Amino acid sequence: MPSRKGIIALMGSGELTSTMVEVHKELLAGLVDSPQAVFLDTPAGFELNVDQISQRALEFFRIHVGHPLSVASYKSNESAAPYEAEQAFQKLREANFVLIGPGSPTYAVRQWQQTPIPKILIKRIEEGGCLVAASAAALTVGRFTLPVYEIYKVGENLHWVEGMNILDHFGFNLVVIPHWNNAEGGTHDTRFCYMGEPRLRQLESLLPE
Repeated sequence: MPSRKGIIALMGSGELTSTMVEVHKELLAGLVDSPQAVFLDTPAGFELNVDQISQRALEFFRIHVGHPLSVASYKSNESAAPYEAEQAFQKLREANFVLIGPGSPTYAVRQWQQTPIPKILIKRIEEGGCLVAASAAALTVGRFTLPVYEIYKVGENLHWVEGMNILDHFGFNLVVIPHWNNAEGGTHDTRFCYMGEPRLRQLESLLPE
């Protein structure tokens, strides 16, 4: 049993790009036990190309990181048969390096709320493992989660939803905002996870003291 807790690595974006290769290698090398790396696909579970996203992660680790990565597939509560769900949970229990990435943070939170996944992740970290939460997944680990799609694409009023709050277990009362310096908007402000500065300031005012 490792005598120290593990690591929560938060990545704003680019988790499967060349800039993060050495970061992944260092995180894997820092594990006490032999690395058992798993990719959890839930945040993109609603997307038609979810399996392609998983395959890209596997190939990235094989080719660039030089370490095998397997998939713990839990796309949704509705689509996962009981034995498939238990297979995913067991893979997570046996892993000591869990990578979770792109998709919708609110979708992921809805799927995970009534599952053992958050507690499994906390336990793995407690026992010396590493959780890499990137992009959409990074949004889920704090007390509140930003509904990016709902605000930026659908036009809903500014609001927060309850997050998984994994960080609170380790003493951090935080909200995580990835894509901090996003510049995809060109002439309009898409910093701060596509919210832009004016909306971010309003969102901050909605958080409890």
